[in-house]
Amino acid sequence: MKAVKVIRKATDALIVALFAALVTLVLIQVFTRTFHMSQTWIDEISKFVFVWLTYLGGSVTVSRGMNITFDLILEGVKGKTFKILFTLVNLCTLVFLAAMLILGSQNAWANRVQTSTMTNLNMGLMNLAIPVGCVLMIGAQIEYYFRVLKEREEAGSK
Repeated sequence: MKAVKVIRKATDALIVALFAALVTLVLIQVFTRTFHMSQTWIDEISKFVFVWLTYLGGSVTVSRGMNITFDLILEGVKGKTFKILFTLVNLCTLVFLAAMLILGSQNAWANRVQTSTMTNLNMGLMNLAIPVGCVLMIGAQIEYYFRVLKEREEAGSK
């Protein structure tokens, strides 16, 4: 569990840094456009930062249980029924994330030879956000699953 906390803290720090970079880039672009000196490279970099921010941020939502799920149904059931339904929901999520991981990895690998138009950045690195984010989301989903089962078990024993 200590490794999970270290990874979570590192991910959170990276998300904060990316968000700050995105805000700064967009703010600079707003000012440059005001003076009719728009910089196209800022648009490109901000899009890349946004993509990374989205996939890394996905792991935060998963770890907090904020991803789309069947909350209404799960809140109404208890005991063994909850465990079965909760397990099914989590398995479906894991299958989806595994498919995204595989397809995202293939996409990143296929685009590794392309470069972006303005900044000549490797598009494979930009597309690497998908598999990296999926690995983090899979880890967060597994951790969330066991944490919720443990909390439910402890609440039921009281």
